[in-house]
Amino acid sequence: MKRRSFLARSIAAAFFVLLRPSQVIAAWNAKHFQQIPIEKAFIEVLGTADMVRTDRIVITVPEVASDSSAVPVAIDSDLKGEAIYLFVEKNITPLAFSCYLHEGVLPAFSLNIKMKESSLLYAVVKESGKYYMASVQVTVSAQAC
Repeated sequence: MKRRSFLARSIAAAFFVLLRPSQVIAAWNAKHFQQIPIEKAFIEVLGTADMVRTDRIVITVPEVASDSSAVPVAIDSDLKGEAIYLFVEKNITPLAFSCYLHEGVLPAFSLNIKMKESSLLYAVVKESGKYYMASVQVTVSAQAC
């Protein structure tokens, strides 16, 4: 590709991004990331606080996290879910992760999250219109700035 062609295409792409950012950037769902208590977060995000506790969701985290800025979390389930959510009870915005799944997918995710302080983590999987939940306590030994 010639330099002039490259520059022209780059400028055109930049103008498109600047003029129509809503068509290029993913939508932000502000109601899911509000500063609210965990019970209200369940209702805002899921539409209900009625969930069934299950051992079919496994949350793997260290019992004591040495750094709250990068706490490794793994979520595995044998539920064929439509969606999966991760909530951190004592974070300012409790919803840490959400993902909508294709039909018949067994959820298995690994990610690092930031935690405000020692807290309960809740993993919620939606299957056939019902919500299933598991929780685990994580102790944070050193808080991130």
